[in-house]
Amino acid sequence: MTRSGLVLASYGTVRQEARGRDIEPLVRELREAVPGAPFCEAYLSDPVRRMLRRTGEAVPGTLGDALAALADAGAERVCVQPALIVFGSTYRALLAEASAWEGRLPGGVAVGEPLLSSPRDVRDVAHAVAAAHPMRPGRALVLVGHGATGGANGPYLVLRNELRAQGRPDAFLGLLDGAPGIDEVVAGVRAAGLGAATLVPLMLTAGGHVARQLAASAPGGWQARLRAAGIDADLDMRGLGSLPAIRKVFLDHARTALRS
Repeated sequence: MTRSGLVLASYGTVRQEARGRDIEPLVRELREAVPGAPFCEAYLSDPVRRMLRRTGEAVPGTLGDALAALADAGAERVCVQPALIVFGSTYRALLAEASAWEGRLPGGVAVGEPLLSSPRDVRDVAHAVAAAHPMRPGRALVLVGHGATGGANGPYLVLRNELRAQGRPDAFLGLLDGAPGIDEVVAGVRAAGLGAATLVPLMLTAGGHVARQLAASAPGGWQARLRAAGIDADLDMRGLGSLPAIRKVFLDHARTALRS
């Protein structure tokens, strides 16, 4: 039988609290899904790895580092599960790096899909987000995604529409990179007659740069912009990885890739 290894590839975070809440539960559950399989993590963000190295903390390496370690551990085939939200440029770069290893692992490299990959995924994620953030009278739920290049932002909008179809007219979407941005969010919340909003990162984990772009203390931060428009805004920095139902979607994608 071909021995399979498993990699969890995420952007990573320099915040240990965020790692413990949003990444480590997914690490544990992936290990349990394939008991006894060689396992490695990869952090896809060069800045995150550099900052962690400066602190002297143990740092997951690159995807190439993880694949090399699993090959050295005797894995003949590897499944890489990206902890990404959509099929953007980061996913495409990961695919390219994984394909370069095809000739170095007898069984090849299988890559799992990101979170929002199918209509079923969108429905499951919408249910998970709605359950974690119940409707509050007079308050908007503003989901904030990174955004992706190359026309990959469609699934974010589909998720917002699915939430509304599930009875959440309070759901709004904003993207740090792309449209709709903060101006559209402010206009939409005001047009809906809502006087308050909760900002929720639509990311596996929300790091320092997200806090700087969203928090009221940041010049031009989203929370500050909403408050300046007369909307009482608060910020929930929990990442999607903290939600068991979200982790299940990633696990299902990893199992599908392992079977492929």
